[in-house]
Amino acid sequence: MALSGNKGEWSEIYTLFRLLGEGKVHAGDANMNKLDLYYPILNIIREESKKYEYKPDVNKNIVVVDEDGEEYARISMDRFMHESASLLETIKTAKRAAFEIPDSETFMNTIGCTKLKAPSKDKADIHIVIHDLRTNMTPLLGFSIKSQLGSASTLLNAGDPTNILYHVYGTELTDLQIDEINAIDSHVSRISAIYDVGCRLQYADIEHETFRNNLLFLDSSMPQFIADCLLVDSMSGAVSDIKKVVERVSAQNPLNFTGKNVVSFYEHKMKVLLLDAALGMTPAKEWNGRYDANGGYIVVRKDGEIVCYHFYNRNDVEDYLYCNTRFERASRSRYKYGSLFRGEDGNVFIKLNLQIRFKK
Repeated sequence: MALSGNKGEWSEIYTLFRLLGEGKVHAGDANMNKLDLYYPILNIIREESKKYEYKPDVNKNIVVVDEDGEEYARISMDRFMHESASLLETIKTAKRAAFEIPDSETFMNTIGCTKLKAPSKDKADIHIVIHDLRTNMTPLLGFSIKSQLGSASTLLNAGDPTNILYHVYGTELTDLQIDEINAIDSHVSRISAIYDVGCRLQYADIEHETFRNNLLFLDSSMPQFIADCLLVDSMSGAVSDIKKVVERVSAQNPLNFTGKNVVSFYEHKMKVLLLDAALGMTPAKEWNGRYDANGGYIVVRKDGEIVCYHFYNRNDVEDYLYCNTRFERASRSRYKYGSLFRGEDGNVFIKLNLQIRFKK
């Protein structure tokens, strides 16, 4: 049966072809520009039903070795570049959500690659042995692949665990007023209506105990900070990018930071959350601080160029995440997002929901 996948899934195969064709990967800056710094690739390991290693040799070939140590294939790096260029063009012009690429699948079979996405229990999409020219280290690292060729991917997915509860206070709302406000379709208009009747929102709790604990694991003030960010975003007319929201929260300084670098104080908190969510932390699983994608991020740009954010350059990874992500409002019907309700104690509450997506 022919392989079928979306642009993001085919982008993983494109990344494999392109990296093997170039034999190196360039570091990127916060705006995804390629830097002069690059990492030579010594080996790529892909594990499906069998494990295969892809190693460049001195004659600019890629030697494919199976799990028994036997040579499976030997193909020129130029061929990999040709195949990656052809695959890129097909991905770019594809009109359907899921599609087949027979020519690319044929080449995949010649190198022992039978699936679009290698099975993974963690956030790493590809495992690479790179040569860090500055440290002279050659570690095997797992990288998460993010592609701009398809739909914008999520960094932190919405779900019941990411619900954040706010107390609605200031004016006692009647059941009729609650129903009228809930009937407003627009989220921003609904929040504005709450304020228009003299109410305000105050962070009450993270509903899911595991996610609350994960946020506290990162920073004791993280739950309050994230709640403040969502509230600022809810007051804006459009879905706001992370950097702008943090700047607005910094101007309010809800945590009463008295140092000189107020923006840096809040910016650092957000970068901690983004990095941990990107490399290992999930809302519903207790977080132990250990990264799955311990190498960092590989990004496929819209033009097909590939840049790498190596975790050794932590500041670069953080800057990329900080400048290229945004809050997204979750499904109101699925997660009861943005609806007022009366608690057992008679007080009125509202749930906002945390979801973070990459910019397109």
